[in-house]
Amino acid sequence: MTFGARTGWLLVFILTLTGRALAMDNPYHLQTAATLPEFYQQTLPEFWHQHAQPGEISGVDGVPLRYVALRNPASHDAILVVNGRIESYIKYQELAYDLYQQGYSVYLYDHRGQGFSGRLLTDPHKGHVVHFDDYVRDLKVFRDQVVMADQPTHLFLLSHSMGGAIAVNYLHQYPEDVTAAALSAPMFGIALGALPNWLARFVTWLLDGVTQLLGIESPYAPGQGGYDPVPFADNELSHDAVRYAWFRDTYRAYPEVQLGGPTARWVNEALHAAAQATARGRTLRTPLLVLQAGDDSVVDNDSQRAFCQQMRAGGHPCSSGDVLQIAGARHELFNESDDYRIPALTAMLDFFKQKS
Repeated sequence: MTFGARTGWLLVFILTLTGRALAMDNPYHLQTAATLPEFYQQTLPEFWHQHAQPGEISGVDGVPLRYVALRNPASHDAILVVNGRIESYIKYQELAYDLYQQGYSVYLYDHRGQGFSGRLLTDPHKGHVVHFDDYVRDLKVFRDQVVMADQPTHLFLLSHSMGGAIAVNYLHQYPEDVTAAALSAPMFGIALGALPNWLARFVTWLLDGVTQLLGIESPYAPGQGGYDPVPFADNELSHDAVRYAWFRDTYRAYPEVQLGGPTARWVNEALHAAAQATARGRTLRTPLLVLQAGDDSVVDNDSQRAFCQQMRAGGHPCSSGDVLQIAGARHELFNESDDYRIPALTAMLDFFKQKS
């Protein structure tokens, strides 16, 4: 074999290995930045129109909860998505597509007071809840009435942010309801900067209490206001300009899902529920994967590590023994750039596959 032939063979070998390595970086063939323009314009609208079946049920106190079900005829397993504050199922179309392609049926619903579900105050932009446990009870209703009506063999819970606190408090009450759960950037604490947690709880308790005495609805928490479509350059949610723009464009197309800042009541309830969820890690027995966004400025990452410490102390550690950090990622792991989104979703899909 000549030197030139050997060099050519070596080049082919290196390129082959490189191609395999690149393919291994995205083993589930998830959506990538290169495919997004055509995907958002053609593939995703057609997929959503064909597979997303909308519905409505009554939550606690008769509040209407809107949802979509994407029932995969080739699947016996299901994923129930529990989204975060200000979010709607309409925002999770790309995620639903990716999960459906992996052979899962996918169920998404909007929490009370946000998305397409019933709002609780006269100002529809106020993010509000009377009792945080109402979210948990709504999840139970949705799981029992909609998801389990289809009798999946395995049911997995996939949550984001506020949905993580809801999921953990749910699993504390109903430990046998799901096979396993993955929590993306769970809200076990809120990033308050220099403001002590106890002071935030006191101020919001006082504000809400005074308005109740006056017979008026809970005000926005200090510094909060109506819906604000933050420009990409100033956002703290994602590094991906295309995905971020699609999210904002979707909310512009569906103004009824727009939501502003939280009320004082919501903040007080959320801080209590987040601390409660962290402590309840010790009692949980459901297999859990905790995905942490390394550059998160919305929730408190130390509280996520404290939660996994509680699970370890209870004898059922988080998957991999601790949080699985996606270094450098911002808060919205499922709406992030490929460098962060694909590793997060790959870890989640690997985890669910192991548990089924």
